[in-house]
Amino acid sequence: MKVKLVYGPPCSGKSTYARSNAGVDDVIYDYDALRSAVTTETRHTARKDFAAHRVITGLRKSMVSWSKDNPDIEVFWMLARYPNDYIMGILEGLDVEEILMETSKEECLERLKADESRPDKEEWEKLIEEWFDEHGKEGGNENRIMKRKFWNWTKNETEGSRTLFLNGEISDETWWGDEVTPKIFKDELNSGEGDITLWINSPGGDVFAAAQIYNMLMEYKGNVVVKIDSLAASAASVIAMAGTEVLMSPASLMMVHNPLTVAIGDTEEMQKAISMLNEVKESIINAYELKTGLRRSKISQLMDAETWLNAKKAVELGFADGILYEKTDEKPEPEAMLFSRRAVTNSLLSKFKVQPKGTPYSELEKRLNLLK
Repeated sequence: MKVKLVYGPPCSGKSTYARSNAGVDDVIYDYDALRSAVTTETRHTARKDFAAHRVITGLRKSMVSWSKDNPDIEVFWMLARYPNDYIMGILEGLDVEEILMETSKEECLERLKADESRPDKEEWEKLIEEWFDEHGKEGGNENRIMKRKFWNWTKNETEGSRTLFLNGEISDETWWGDEVTPKIFKDELNSGEGDITLWINSPGGDVFAAAQIYNMLMEYKGNVVVKIDSLAASAASVIAMAGTEVLMSPASLMMVHNPLTVAIGDTEEMQKAISMLNEVKESIINAYELKTGLRRSKISQLMDAETWLNAKKAVELGFADGILYEKTDEKPEPEAMLFSRRAVTNSLLSKFKVQPKGTPYSELEKRLNLLK
């Protein structure tokens, strides 16, 4: 199978080029087209549906694997902003032809202006500017590293400590097979000494990135005080477990759930994916168990139910050690609350079961499952 990697800035004509040159037996991976099909959104960066983004990016590797094993596929077209190390890792061992869309920044902006299917012009303009700032007019092939850093360091000169901010998605590309980005993070982590304050505001992301960051923080010689200022969900909650002390804002949330992936193939491939997810879940439980001291079965139930914890409930269960800004002389606060999507759904369905008239329970259950 031949791979044609078409890359370049947004609005450079990658999709048009691939569709104009692809044969009837070819396969095209186009993130924007897939996102539009799944979410009806045309925007590349407005990831309102985080799960959809993970599914679409995860589909890329599965599509390559499936196409490679399918003798009917002649050419696999992959559209990308830039051929970073992760993408090249996916394509390792394959016959890859790199095709750079040599479209100038001015032409990209003109195409954007004329494209009525992209109403969010300002956002796309930023994407175009970012691409040319990072890669220059010629694109080039040097320094293929994951450019989008989801972390940022600041040094507290007066205290002799440092602050690390993890904001947004934990890696927009998986760290599986990526040797460059984890090394950058580790080098920056070990470039200084003293205690670290880690602020987390993240919906989660790549579980392999989270696992490596967790390990690096656990190995760090200084104290790591984790402060959750808004959200620590999914993989971000795993990183939080590395804190010597974990503190949550009274307005923040933590969420734990089962890992997810995308797989394509026969029953054997599906079983491999299931086995992998089961092992990933067990590894995540290891981190939660070490921090909370809860039974593994209890943690597994919380993950199965996709459980959201407010600050008080997180402290009660051992996922956090305290609440930021809390004053001990204040009046007692309301009891801790735990929200489980599965529990709410089951409670709702149980009420439908006793209704003597109206839509049958079985039909309502089908509809609710479709909504999920």
